Amino acid sequence: MTSTAPGVSQRATKLHTHMCNSSSDTLFGQDEVMKILDTSDVSVLLEVGQELVSNSLIKLIRQGEDLMFQAISVSEANKITSMSEDEAMIYSYIEASGREGIWTKTIKAKTNLHQHIVVRCLKTLENQRYIKSIKSVKHPTRKIYMLYNLQPSIDVTGGPWFTDSELDSEFIDNLLMVIWRFVASRTYPTVFQPPAANVNILQASYPYNYTGYVDLNSIMDFIIKSEITNIDLAIHDIRALCDVLVFDDRLEMVYNTVDQYKVTWQSILDAGYGIQYKEHMTPAIESVVNKQAFSIFNNRGGDVIDEEEEDLVYFDAWVHS
Repeated sequence: MTSTAPGVSQRATKLHTHMCNSSSDTLFGQDEVMKILDTSDVSVLLEVGQELVSNSLIKLIRQGEDLMFQAISVSEANKITSMSEDEAMIYSYIEASGREGIWTKTIKAKTNLHQHIVVRCLKTLENQRYIKSIKSVKHPTRKIYMLYNLQPSIDVTGGPWFTDSELDSEFIDNLLMVIWRFVASRTYPTVFQPPAANVNILQASYPYNYTGYVDLNSIMDFIIKSEITNIDLAIHDIRALCDVLVFDDRLEMVYNTVDQYKVTWQSILDAGYGIQYKEHMTPAIESVVNKQAFSIFNNRGGDVIDEEEEDLVYFDAWVHS
């Protein structure tokens, strides 16, 4: 990148070009600038610095006790020099606000300009697409401005759960259902199947020592691969949704694991699954149930179970797993 601003000396152009070769937010200290200029004379630094400041090609930033220099691109400099003094001042405060934006009342207080001047300048800058107004979920009644090419921060937009600063309940509910259904399919693998004689309806879940329950990463991978939404979600967003499902007693954490989940049986019944085996019992399925049904109340005292002891699964194995 080279400076094309008219009237800028070769020495100032060299410094500006060197600074612009770094990222736009790079700050240069006095010693660095003098090294680029290949001088130890502070008066040269002051002369070149003033030349670039006058042409809006650098800005001075106070960092603690040090004065730092930051390059401004030629296109940005041309934009600023085309503004009126009031517009440039307002623009500088909006630029400094970054992705958080700045309230019009704050602009008025900082610039000490009359209300109608602030409104006029904002309208001009907005018409030229230098700035834009945004809505904040924290302050929905405030008119906030930021640079046109920036995206508001999550604190302003509310993150993926908000659309046009409004909580998107339908989107959240749909994602909750998708996550619940996915976890349910990995917790009770047969409950979504039609009743059949070859399905053990008394053992809808996996064995007590099963370790393949889903975690946050597998839920995230499922959502991405399924292309359910084009909104970027992070792991903490998935965890927040799982927390809602846990609070609603639709999910529970797998004992002695980190971020592994399974659905509750009650949530299966509430969703209308599982119970279909009782409501649509065929003779073949009923025969299986009668053969497999077992109650601890019918098998106590001196009753003997006709099975090899090593093949038995005791109730306390579930309780203490």
